[in-house]
Amino acid sequence: YQVALGAPNQAIERAIRAHGNLAEYGPLALLLLALAESLGLAPLALHALGLALVAGRAAHAWGISQEPEMLRFRVAGMMLTFAVLGLAAAALLGLTLFG
Repeated sequence: YQVALGAPNQAIERAIRAHGNLAEYGPLALLLLALAESLGLAPLALHALGLALVAGRAAHAWGISQEPEMLRFRVAGMMLTFAVLGLAAAALLGLTLFG
């Protein structure tokens, strides 16, 4: 669209928000997974959390990029992302307190 700044149409606005949402949640999830790995979380659990994170982020990006918006994919993507954040945080607590 040859736009230097701003979002002149809804397609660009959707792309901006999809990218922004990944930038907001991705680094925290990756940091939690890295810390969990360093504390000895089982490889299978790390891979499952990583796969859920990728699936959640892909579902969210797909849902937000469609016109009309596919809300069920956005919601499923955020639920998966929040589940990864919560489970990784719980694993970190468990590994720290009992590991």
